[in-house]
Amino acid sequence: MKKVALITLHGMGKYKPNYYADLEQSLKDMLGDDWAKVSFQNVQYAPILQDPQNELWNDMSTEPNNDLDFVKLRKFLLFGFGDAGTIGYSSNRNREKYIKVQQAIEQTLAQAYLDLSKQENKPVIILAHSLGCQVISNYIYDAQKDYNLFETALSGSEDETKFKKLKSCHHLLTTGCNIPLFVAGIEKANRVAFTRPTTDFIWDNFYDADDVLGYPLKQLGDDYNNMVSDHEINAGGFLSSWTPFSHSQYWDDKDLLRPLVKTLKAHMK
Repeated sequence: MKKVALITLHGMGKYKPNYYADLEQSLKDMLGDDWAKVSFQNVQYAPILQDPQNELWNDMSTEPNNDLDFVKLRKFLLFGFGDAGTIGYSSNRNREKYIKVQQAIEQTLAQAYLDLSKQENKPVIILAHSLGCQVISNYIYDAQKDYNLFETALSGSEDETKFKKLKSCHHLLTTGCNIPLFVAGIEKANRVAFTRPTTDFIWDNFYDADDVLGYPLKQLGDDYNNMVSDHEINAGGFLSSWTPFSHSQYWDDKDLLRPLVKTLKAHMK
């Protein structure tokens, strides 16, 4: 029987459907037979944003008057910050894509709920990377305030709705988190976070000092300072750990995997 759900969210940039594959293998190796107790579910929100980005890039790159240099860097910035910009725009203007992203999370949680034998109090652990940290933060905040996706009743039973609102979420692990990019222009007193979903809720934030897209969070304001534990790690191997490319290396790092395995085992009882 599944004892705990592990939900992952990918970051910004070019979409890779199997973004979780290396993490899954590492966890299987470290947990052994206990892996069978984990409902491993992976949110796929990038396809909602990727097609328009591909169309825009194709229009730009095929225009004969556009002689663009640094193509790889341009595509990284367009696909990466295009994700963030679209979600930000959608949350304040046309909410269609913003809500579709939240629906992708809801659908993933619905599968976890079934996998956990429809027991709404089974623990949920969330691992989010990069833009996924902002995405899941918005989801939890909106669920608690009944905003956006949660303005109307969700499909399913009352117990399933509680589960989808992450009322049994006990641990959030964020890596390469760029929430500060979204709130930098807001006064410190107004940088509010969601409240703890459970009394024993833990938020561990992992960042590499060489990762220009990953930040500590405690300095954002009282809400974050009282809830987040920041951990500086050296993500990546010899060639990447001291460069901005460390942004994509967190989920292979033992300093992340060890506490993740520890919290999974703690909730298997």
